[in-house]
Amino acid sequence: MFDWNDLRYFLEVARRGKMVAAAERLGVDHTTVGRRLQALEADLGVALFDRRNRTFILTEEGRRLLYHAEAMENAGHALVNTLDASRSTPTGTIRLSTPEAFGSQYLARRLMPFHQRYPGIELELVAETRHLSLTRREADAAVALSEPTIGRLNATELGQYRLRFYAAPSYLNSHPPIVRLADLAPHHFIWYVDDLLSVGELKLLDRSVSNPRVVFRSTSVTGQAMAAESGMGIALLPCFLADRIKGLTPVLKEDVSITRSLYFVVHPEIADHPRLTALAGFLKELVRADTAVLNGGENRSGQ
Repeated sequence: MFDWNDLRYFLEVARRGKMVAAAERLGVDHTTVGRRLQALEADLGVALFDRRNRTFILTEEGRRLLYHAEAMENAGHALVNTLDASRSTPTGTIRLSTPEAFGSQYLARRLMPFHQRYPGIELELVAETRHLSLTRREADAAVALSEPTIGRLNATELGQYRLRFYAAPSYLNSHPPIVRLADLAPHHFIWYVDDLLSVGELKLLDRSVSNPRVVFRSTSVTGQAMAAESGMGIALLPCFLADRIKGLTPVLKEDVSITRSLYFVVHPEIADHPRLTALAGFLKELVRADTAVLNGGENRSGQ
């Protein structure tokens, strides 16, 4: 029989991928983490991780153990919550993956109410272009721009947001006026890296302009917004980001826009855990209340 306490070390290494990061989280020396992992693997008679350049990647046996270890962890939290009647809110850690701009420019500014409502939940926000895999448990939940088509995942639509063309007044004042769609032809554009562009609706530029002159590309929507603010060209940006930047103004506001849906995605095996249902409920309320902000109906106050 293995030492059940060793599962704590296994879980942290599985979630963080680095022994040093897991040790910092657990408040122990990394050699202690290594020793406990070796003991667990020896007791179970299997290799739980592939070690690659100090990065720990779960083996097939490790992924199977992760499922059971997380179930035991969740059961432990449920037991504590049941025995301690004074603890009325869920506890634990949630790693949430989101699109870069939505996470860093919209959601991060609105998380204080979540913390106040659920002080026992530690939220880890991973806001980047790269998608983390829920199936491989790289994240606990995700805000995605489309419903998952691969894997056994639960998806709930949160709402929608809008994108429009934006440019700096300094750019617009020094280039030909734009009154209709055809006027976009001679202009400079700031765009996405096509090789990494997986969202079909964002192909708008190719449909709107023949042979568009793209002068700058970035995987970061925030980076595109900063480039547009500097006067480099026209960018297709989320309204929740661009409307907060005083140095940007909409271009063909009534003629060109894209609406995208937002989904809360979670693995069904943990979907009913109190901390995940708490986060799902909060995000639904937030997106519903912010319909105007997300769809470009907010007054441009810079707030």
